[in-house]
Amino acid sequence: MDVVNVITKGTIKGKFMGFKSYTTFEFTDGQKWRQNDTKFLHHYAFNPEAQITQKEGKYYLEVKDVSETVEVRRLK
Repeated sequence: MDVVNVITKGTIKGKFMGFKSYTTFEFTDGQKWRQNDTKFLHHYAFNPEAQITQKEGKYYLEVKDVSETVEVRRLK
């Protein structure tokens, strides 16, 4: 059974254009996370709710109303 831990919940600051190779996502609380793979998905949202989860030692970004997740790493 896979254990998933929620690391942080919040709001992505400004425009969210989806996933694109190595994009940096900034949360309104100042945290910055960078996409860690080359997944591409177009989805536009402004200040979307999001959360970072941890599963098997890796971190993932989940964005409200987006069916896919993407692996990320923390920058700040």
